[in-house]
Amino acid sequence: MRKNSPPESPAAPKWRGNTVERATAFPYVRKTPPPPRALGLNRFFATTPATQAAARADLAPDIRRIAKHLPRPDTADALAAELVAGTCGLVFNIPLDLLIERRLHATRSALRAIQLLSLQRLAQEAAEATLRPEIRKITPPKIFRIACTLNGLAALFLDDLSGGATDTFAPYAALDTAATSRRLWTRWQELAATWTPAAEYTWVDEFAEVLGVRAWFTWKPDPGPAASVTDSAAETPFPSRVEEPDLTLEGTSNPELLRAKHPAAVWFLLDALKRFTAMSTEEIHALTVEASRIGEEGLDYASADKKYTLRALPGEQFSGLQLMCFLFAGIKRLAPTADPQMDLEAPFAAALEHFNRRTDGQTS
Repeated sequence: MRKNSPPESPAAPKWRGNTVERATAFPYVRKTPPPPRALGLNRFFATTPATQAAARADLAPDIRRIAKHLPRPDTADALAAELVAGTCGLVFNIPLDLLIERRLHATRSALRAIQLLSLQRLAQEAAEATLRPEIRKITPPKIFRIACTLNGLAALFLDDLSGGATDTFAPYAALDTAATSRRLWTRWQELAATWTPAAEYTWVDEFAEVLGVRAWFTWKPDPGPAASVTDSAAETPFPSRVEEPDLTLEGTSNPELLRAKHPAAVWFLLDALKRFTAMSTEEIHALTVEASRIGEEGLDYASADKKYTLRALPGEQFSGLQLMCFLFAGIKRLAPTADPQMDLEAPFAAALEHFNRRTDGQTS
């Protein structure tokens, strides 16, 4: 199981798994291709433009507020990207690392004292970093709550592992995240008791749903040994042979085709802007996040067929290009300086100019 190593975020716990133990505990969770008996189990934890858009949409109001406290407000987007990466790393790592640490404790008795001292030190550092007032001031509340919840979960694990000799959960006990930490701890114990290979993927998904960040990441299938990569490229695993895309089936992978769709995109973006005038910020946010979730599976914008639906707009059907335009316009509405990583800037500018001109004409 490979993942990009996220940068340290101010609110991130400094929890570290044992990489040697990870390789032995999960033979299919490592940087080299999995053994044949494990093929089909391994998946890659990943983010995509769609998942990144969902995260930005989630955090947009908080990032605008936090920008006022930064020495350079234009760094707010970079801070948001760092915090999202760090949070995704926590959601992925914490449930798995606890399982590995428990196995290490059970099978390496000579290391138990060192292990507990190390985990206690890391837990103390995490609490100090997470709960510092100056850090909290520049951390979006959702990120802060997730960090406290997962730090609290890790602390409960450590206090149990030490047989009550530690009390690392104390800094989190009075927070409004304490109940969720305890809930996840109870659930983790249930899941760990019946663990089978690859079950931990569902743990990550389940915990992410509880924390409200399931839209922030996706899973990629492992193509197997034929797609092995060197360590230098391990953070972005791709097959060694890339097939030429079939444009009739994989329009979503063709930026040239998207540019050819720009004239139609202008009108879809204009339609989105018009709809937004009758929607609250919360409704726009919900629509944008829903579109990004659908986008995780890929949007077919080569076809004009209206085969997608949105709970946010019941009773209607949309083409892949329309959904992409909703996503792009929603991000721009919620976080104007964000880069949606879709080549729709030119048609959006044209749609926005037309929209503003029409709005100005109606108010004059």
